[in-house]
Amino acid sequence: MPESSIVQEARALLSLIRDERPEGDQRARLTKNAVEACGRAGLFRATGATEVGGLECRLSDIVTATEIVSGADPAVGWYVQNSMQAWRMGSQLDPDTRDEVFADPSRYCANAGQNQGIVTKVDGGYRLSGTWPVVTGVEDSDWTFMVGTLFENGEPRLVEDRPDTRNLLVPTSALEIAQTWQGVSAMRGTGSNRVRADDVFVPGRFAVSGETPLVIDRAYTRLSPLAWIMPAIGGVVLGVLGPVIETLTDALGTHTAAFTGEARRDQAASQELAVRCRAEYRALRAGLHEIVRAVDAALERGEDVPADLRAEAYASSMYAVDRSRKLASDIFAGGTRDAFLRENPMERGLKDLHAIGYIMASARFITHTAGRVMLGGEPDPGA
Repeated sequence: MPESSIVQEARALLSLIRDERPEGDQRARLTKNAVEACGRAGLFRATGATEVGGLECRLSDIVTATEIVSGADPAVGWYVQNSMQAWRMGSQLDPDTRDEVFADPSRYCANAGQNQGIVTKVDGGYRLSGTWPVVTGVEDSDWTFMVGTLFENGEPRLVEDRPDTRNLLVPTSALEIAQTWQGVSAMRGTGSNRVRADDVFVPGRFAVSGETPLVIDRAYTRLSPLAWIMPAIGGVVLGVLGPVIETLTDALGTHTAAFTGEARRDQAASQELAVRCRAEYRALRAGLHEIVRAVDAALERGEDVPADLRAEAYASSMYAVDRSRKLASDIFAGGTRDAFLRENPMERGLKDLHAIGYIMASARFITHTAGRVMLGGEPDPGA
């Protein structure tokens, strides 16, 4: 089967991404060259509906493309999955509003997706205040997707015992950005600085809730943002893990043990580590790609993706995060002394995969809702 254009574009970017990574790591933010090249390639708008200016790519192709670029720099893959929220929200906006937000479809849109905001209703729209501690690539965006809880009379408004939230698209120029990412050692190129909104006015047409109907309504746009984002995150971690395992295999095949002088390839522990890493990596990839192809098949038939299939996608994605993190630790501990060298893929992978695992620890509800569906229960709203 021929590669899709988005996968071809990702492969064509590999040399540039590798060349730009050292500078991006040094400045704790992707370079302008890298961001603009990814934008021109369509990576940031891959999940957007065509009416919004998006490419409406298949989920399997998005996962593959994300995996490819993340093998060169996981920060690029993180930008890709991070841009999806704004583009998915575009299907809920009226034509004039989405034309304004996506006037340049190659531009990156940031995502402050954690619900850290206080939203109050005013004439013509809302007022937004709050602080979001980690917002990837915010300095490279014109617009930022933000989430807050609607407050009334100083108290959070509840709907069926849940906070009444609003998703808002806010001009990044209206936000205060604090340079907090320079001191990190993992995922440095993401430029995930702290953002603050201080009583920012957001016109009503740039805000939606779970009850806001889709303006562009079909199976592709009805699939929840989470069902796109989670497999893409799976693609990021698998993209990082692949080079780590290749580096391990090469090192074990050529190194000798420091104390005994024995070839590492002749040691049972090295042999078992190599076999286990390769087998688990293949299994993780196969499981994730099997599920996303099933999602694609449902969408191509014009069918809504059922809850049990979404649950399988979440389970495979979170399992890829968890196992990749564990494998990176095993490789670091049981591999070769090269793992202690700065910028070695084993050293980089340990830090980056643990950073992603830490981030995703706050999203364990995704695993729980998947399990609840598998056991016959109902998914969380929005999942």
